Amino acid sequence: MGKRQFFEEQKKIFEDAGKKLAKIDEKMMLWRTLVFVLALLSLAAGYDGYGAGYGGGALLLAGFVLLVRRHGRLRQEAEALAQRRLASEALLGRMDGKWRELPVKGEEFLSEERPQGHDLNLFGRSSLFQYLCLARTLGGRERLADVLSSCPEGRDTILARQEAAAELAREPKEAVALVGLLQAVPEGHDLTPLSPKIKLAQESQPLPCNLLKKLRYVLPLLPLLSLGGVLMGRLPWEVPLYLWGLNLALSLWGAGAHGEILSPLLEIQQALRGYEGVFKALADRGFQSLYLKDLQRHFLGETEGQGQGRKASEGLAQLAGLAERFLYRQNILAFVLLNAAVLFDSHLAAGFQKWQRSAGAQLDGWLSALQECEMLLSLAMPALTREMTAKPELLAENAPCLRAEGAVSLLIDEEKAVGNGADFGGESVIITGSNMSGKTTYLRTLGSLAVLAYAGAAVPAKSFALSLMDIYTSIQVSDDLSKGISTFYAELLRVRKMVEAAEEGRPQLNLIDEIFKGTNSADRIIGAKAAISRLTAPHILTLVTTHDFELCDLQGPKGEHLRNFHFEEHYEQDKIEFDFKIKEGRCQTTNAKYLLKMAGILE
Repeated sequence: MGKRQFFEEQKKIFEDAGKKLAKIDEKMMLWRTLVFVLALLSLAAGYDGYGAGYGGGALLLAGFVLLVRRHGRLRQEAEALAQRRLASEALLGRMDGKWRELPVKGEEFLSEERPQGHDLNLFGRSSLFQYLCLARTLGGRERLADVLSSCPEGRDTILARQEAAAELAREPKEAVALVGLLQAVPEGHDLTPLSPKIKLAQESQPLPCNLLKKLRYVLPLLPLLSLGGVLMGRLPWEVPLYLWGLNLALSLWGAGAHGEILSPLLEIQQALRGYEGVFKALADRGFQSLYLKDLQRHFLGETEGQGQGRKASEGLAQLAGLAERFLYRQNILAFVLLNAAVLFDSHLAAGFQKWQRSAGAQLDGWLSALQECEMLLSLAMPALTREMTAKPELLAENAPCLRAEGAVSLLIDEEKAVGNGADFGGESVIITGSNMSGKTTYLRTLGSLAVLAYAGAAVPAKSFALSLMDIYTSIQVSDDLSKGISTFYAELLRVRKMVEAAEEGRPQLNLIDEIFKGTNSADRIIGAKAAISRLTAPHILTLVTTHDFELCDLQGPKGEHLRNFHFEEHYEQDKIEFDFKIKEGRCQTTNAKYLLKMAGILE
């Protein structure tokens, strides 16, 4: 079964199950209403003198409560099905091009210091980030951006991420379930600000809180005991009323302090149940890779140096319960009744402080582990949604090496993409070809697949192998009027950065599109020859596209001829056609005149 068919079937299963639950929901709502009305009628009958009415009314009210609870569970099931359906749609969207409509594009991660983000379409609209990102939290998105934009890390680190991402992609049903659970986390949520607020609350406690903590069990008993005295005829009704008033007054005295302590709960209440479900799923999953097992220890409460702690899902469940109870406090009537009866604020503040002591120290670890899992799940996207992917081979050799077969861009629909090969070492390669023949796409494909490989993801290719190299690009270069920088000077700055890095002796991959296109042909050729000469060395792989055939005759520093490759076009029935396949040797054709005629500029 193909991957598209699998996710379409999954979507249909969740849709059909959701429709069945919707019908049950309607019936359940009807039964709830009917039982509640019957309970009221039965109690009314008891009030009118029919003794059995009270008993029947009590039973009907108990049945109503059970129906409400069952209805709540039913709606939770329906919500879970809806989330899994959305997850299936999200994965299908990567196959039919709808991913380009996703709101999360990663534009905030573009920077002048790392022009690769623009040049290789790593961030922004129709970018690698937009295709990959399944992270719901801001931290998870930042972690994904980090592995896509940083220099290659150590080989062992990359291989560990590669193994973890491959495991997450191995079971598509489990992936759908996990992506579905993440849908319950609000879009772009960030729970990390809670951590410093918890620490602030632990530093000092206001006097009302300390006083009420000591009396919070005793004071609510006094009105109840006095009420017993009233019923026995030994105390007037005013006594329990005064005592309840005292409880309310004490609660109002400490309301400001308690509100400050509990305020983080109001900010995060809606997100906690979503985190709880994800934490539980990650704790229960039987992971095999060492990377995922290490992350799972945080969710199991087995963090190194802290001994056996609390499970993340249990800790979040308790915190969510506190946050949900805190919502009662926002209703003035509930605030008065609950605080007068049981000193509700004091109990809630004490419960929050207890949570801080037992689980607060683990929160940062839980969130960090979740963000890492979101990043790894995003890196699993190519293997989940592409029929053809390869596990990149990280070569141990120090010299640059890049080999590929059937490599295509992840950003081009799989049915339309044309695969190309590569077999390059420490050398400079001149790539010529007519307009629109595929030169720039080829550079971007190799560059973006290298980024994916270093991040730890599978790549869309039959095979892909490369050594560790720092990536430098000069592809999408434009002027900057605010800084008085012309296009040509912007290109010079890019190439100078490559030359400076080359002097450090680290393995390097340079991708230069239409070298020095911002200046006249004479200066361009002189500058290009000088730049390519500086960027030709055993520790450097430089790929240069150009329309200047004079560069095809360049020689390296030791007199060796540089290798030439090209793309070409052909004509069928007076129409221009491209096969987008790279070939050895220099280009022998041009199509500028034909394109000018097509545009009606040249007769």
